[in-house]
Amino acid sequence: DDLTGLRNRRSWTTELKKLLAMADRGNIVHIMALDLDGFKKVNDSLGHAAGDKLLKQFAACLTECTRQSDFAARIGGDEFGMLLSGCPLDKARQIADDVCAAIRDYRYVWRDQIFTVGVSIGLVEIGHESGSMEDLLSAADSACYVAKQKGRGRVHVYSARDEAVARQRGEILWLQRIQKALKEDDFELFLQPIVSVTGRVDTGPAYEVLLRLRGDDNAIITPADFMQAAERYHLMPNVDRWVLQATFSAIGSGSLKLPDRRSCTINLSGQTLGDPQFLDYVVDCLDRSGVTPDQICFEVRESSVIDNLSHAARFIAVLHGMGCQFALDDFGSGLCSFSYLKNMPVDYLKIDGSFILGIGHDPVDLAFVDTIHRIGEMMGIQTIAEYVETPEILERVIDIGIAYAQGFEIGLPRPLVEFCTKSKAISV
Repeated sequence: DDLTGLRNRRSWTTELKKLLAMADRGNIVHIMALDLDGFKKVNDSLGHAAGDKLLKQFAACLTECTRQSDFAARIGGDEFGMLLSGCPLDKARQIADDVCAAIRDYRYVWRDQIFTVGVSIGLVEIGHESGSMEDLLSAADSACYVAKQKGRGRVHVYSARDEAVARQRGEILWLQRIQKALKEDDFELFLQPIVSVTGRVDTGPAYEVLLRLRGDDNAIITPADFMQAAERYHLMPNVDRWVLQATFSAIGSGSLKLPDRRSCTINLSGQTLGDPQFLDYVVDCLDRSGVTPDQICFEVRESSVIDNLSHAARFIAVLHGMGCQFALDDFGSGLCSFSYLKNMPVDYLKIDGSFILGIGHDPVDLAFVDTIHRIGEMMGIQTIAEYVETPEILERVIDIGIAYAQGFEIGLPRPLVEFCTKSKAISV
């Protein structure tokens, strides 16, 4: 590998095939799959030069912690692999623990900034029942990401049960798709219009940014298919960072033109709200992108705010103070909807779509939506109706006095590139 001086992926694959063919000859071999925790933050916030320096220093640390006979390779990005030949499990575990400890104690310094990084490690033995090389690598990946799921910076020894459960739920396959999409920019942004229906507002959100994947057949894959795997393996902060950076890039470059005094909404997950480093990331992106805070409205689910109340309160307070707007999504679905709202600086309540869908025929849903709107109005918080799917629902929304509407009756989600090719934004 030109950057780190370790073996490269091709050399790693050749050696692995050789050891797999010799699996029945009594030589105990373990695969160690390693993934740097915190590398993306360094690479994104400081640039590729800083990221390259970190990878080189990690490779040097890896070499110091392992035996001369061990086969270390960089197999892609911030992913590394080790082949431990003549190494029973207890010895392999000791080596892996030593690597974790060394990286845990390591402080990466770049100019005047200090970063703490870690490494998650998966261990799996090569044996006569290991199956194909693809099966073996999948097992190693599974063990590595279980280590991440359990808190990062730790070692997990592969268990067939881990993989069986994950495969049963289809999560390993989605996990690999998500990792590939993050590294190769395979995600795609869509926009759905949010319109003013009262005729009295000329500010507020104009679009919601939505995340999609393209299937091999060019079909659109929605988050409902892959979000469970992303949450299980704690990848949502990385996914949200990708969406944030892609949206800021489109706005900052001028390829996405927002209507005057209007903003776009970006969804944030509960995991991201609980990430203490994400606030600094957002501030840094605002500084570097040229996007003004009033062009961004962060959309957070009511349940996520409740689950991460201390982090969420600070996150909202700081960015709201800078000029960003905030919308509470699925409002009304929680049991504590109004108890904390007085002290939370939010601009919009996005009323839970299950209630909006019922306002055309269910008087209870209609009364509940009307109540949320009236309380929001008293507090100076505007309301947004999602799931406006029919003309009848839109009529009820207008009658209640809700400020904004979003749904298939208003406009279908469309790829960001279609908006970028227009000379001006659509009328909202």
